[in-house]
Amino acid sequence: MAAATAGTVAVAAASTTATAAANGTRAGPGSRAGAGSGSGPGPSSGSGSSAPADARIVVVQGLVADDATRQAVLARTREVFGGDRVDDRLGVGAQAVPAGWVLQLQRWLTPALLGVHAGRLELRGRELRLEGEVANEAERRRVAAALVEAPQGWAVHAELRLAEPLQPALDAMLAAQRVEFEPASAELTPAGRRVLDGLLPLLRRTAPRRLEIVGHSDAAGAREANLVLSQARAESVRTHLLAQEGLAGRRIGARGVGPDEPVADDSTPEGRARNRRIRVRLLD
Repeated sequence: MAAATAGTVAVAAASTTATAAANGTRAGPGSRAGAGSGSGPGPSSGSGSSAPADARIVVVQGLVADDATRQAVLARTREVFGGDRVDDRLGVGAQAVPAGWVLQLQRWLTPALLGVHAGRLELRGRELRLEGEVANEAERRRVAAALVEAPQGWAVHAELRLAEPLQPALDAMLAAQRVEFEPASAELTPAGRRVLDGLLPLLRRTAPRRLEIVGHSDAAGAREANLVLSQARAESVRTHLLAQEGLAGRRIGARGVGPDEPVADDSTPEGRARNRRIRVRLLD
């Protein structure tokens, strides 16, 4: 993110970006909200509510007029995003902010920002700008509705684009690159780990939905043995994902279905190779 100008506060994270500038405050991609909205509660004294386990770090940077404003901005950010997720880089030294700026910022940092990904919210003076991705049209309306209460003389600009459907995108990525394991083993190969790591940006965007890792096998050998192996491989993938930044603490299940859900003719080597696969399912 570019350096903040005088009187700018930037709050940046990893799947939502919120920026507010009174002359400014910013919240970056991947931010996750968790506090109330609307009433604009005053700053809390501590770290605020705990952020979801899968939340990303939120960076607060820029310049505000005085330390009281600085503390108010940080307190609200910690309350909304979770104190242990806030990286404080906010300074003092800007010109005075408009009257009511901190209160308006507190109102606009709301749980609705949970639905915005790869975005940025910026309040600069009396002008609010929000851009990013939302899952669907209903989510876009919900986020926009949380920002409509602007005092006279304040302006709100929201540019929220619809994100590509996540389940088809995950399926396409795993069809193009298989997650590989050592032969007759649940141990991931280096190539298999790289494939999973390539999924991480997409998987982080699925929060807070639950995930299920489904292991599939071909029909060669005993069905019971294949069920056991497919379960072990699904659990191996789950363990790998939970160790990655942004997924630790997520609700991820693992299930092995053995040869029971083939996608290709199991009588050919090519078909058996396609049937030996991992799928990541989005739940609720």
